[in-house]
Amino acid sequence: MKRAIILLLSMLVFAAGCGEEEAAETSKEEPVEKEEVQEKDEKQEKTETDWWKKEVESYQLANLPRELVDLEKELVIKEGMYSGNSYDVSAAKDKLNEMPTDAEEAELESAILQLIREDYHQEVETFVTFDPTVQINQDSPNEEVDKPTTETAMSTTHFAILLDASGSMNAISDGTSRMELAKEAIGDFIKILPENSTVSLRVYGHEGTGTDEDKEKSCKSTETLYNGEMNQGKISKALDGVSPAGWTPIANALKESEKDIPENASNAIVYVVSDGIETCDGDPVAEAEKLNKQGVQPIINIIGFQVDDEAQKLLKKVAEAGRGEFTYAGNKQDLDEYWQEEYNRMQTAWEEWQQEGMKKADEISEQLMEQAEETGRSIMDKSDQEFEREEELINYLTNEREMENADNLWSKFYERSTTIWSYGYDNQTKNWGEAYENGNDAWRYFYETGNEKWTEFYNKMN
Repeated sequence: MKRAIILLLSMLVFAAGCGEEEAAETSKEEPVEKEEVQEKDEKQEKTETDWWKKEVESYQLANLPRELVDLEKELVIKEGMYSGNSYDVSAAKDKLNEMPTDAEEAELESAILQLIREDYHQEVETFVTFDPTVQINQDSPNEEVDKPTTETAMSTTHFAILLDASGSMNAISDGTSRMELAKEAIGDFIKILPENSTVSLRVYGHEGTGTDEDKEKSCKSTETLYNGEMNQGKISKALDGVSPAGWTPIANALKESEKDIPENASNAIVYVVSDGIETCDGDPVAEAEKLNKQGVQPIINIIGFQVDDEAQKLLKKVAEAGRGEFTYAGNKQDLDEYWQEEYNRMQTAWEEWQQEGMKKADEISEQLMEQAEETGRSIMDKSDQEFEREEELINYLTNEREMENADNLWSKFYERSTTIWSYGYDNQTKNWGEAYENGNDAWRYFYETGNEKWTEFYNKMN
């Protein structure tokens, strides 16, 4: 029994000894783990507090016409926390106080910029995408005029003349047939057309006779007798060969006249000279609507030569469908007056076109110049403001915190400010000048072209 008690006590002593050893070992390991955690936390805290070492993000500008140069890449870096109207010199100094006294010059430079760097990204985007072109989208009486180019210089107005050659044009008026009077009036009209215009002469109803037996043949008849540059001699010769014959297929003539308009024509005016209504069961109103919606959307004017009241009503509907006008001509004098009114209309239209074009040229040019002026001024003002604040913070670092590595910062920031200021000034001057010159070119184009066209019509009318 005594032995058993002694054995039990021995085992308890042994167990206690093992427990103390394990506890001792554990206590030896704990300080090591705590030191590692503490060191880790200190590193993380240091990383978070060293804000001047962080990489600053930049604005991403999309759809630029070219790559940014190095200076522009610098200018699209996001603004500092105390830039612009958010400037707080006390708060900025407090942030600088977080930096060690022996901070490197590059770190100090980065810190100041992260505090008060101005936001230039919108101005940079404006200059990089700036287009000084004075583009004026304005329809002229005779051609599409944006900016004078080879394409617009080659474009012309096409005048399509559709002449009724049905048998009724043989009727005598004032001792002369309607056909001869129409030919003479058309000839006078052609004389004063713009030199760069093109003309087509199409006749309809010129085959067969006015009998029922020839109706199908006559209603199918429409033919282009001339199509090309304005040439009075050739057109007059083509007119000489026209003789009145059959029925009146106005609808068919309108349908086929689309083929007469050249592809490079900038616009077209169709003149239908007729002494009667459609007699071939066609639908001239529907054909006029279709023609007006094709290509350059030609305007269709109807000249009703000695037509009765019923015919006038029907022909007016055709003109309205073609967004044109109907004019009644009771004799040769009426026809001549109609053409004279057309000349006056063109002359007035050119004058209005000229004035509107010059006005738009001035307005667009001034808007572009103002944009260039304001953008450049904004960059220069921000550069000056940024440098003033940089100087204030540099003085604080050198005088109050006595940081030796801040001694050369002034020259660095002065060079930065000068470079940015020059970027704003140079681009402002360049873009302003180009907008001014382009505005002058566009203004002169409308002035000179308008005068030339107006004089051209004036000389031909007198």
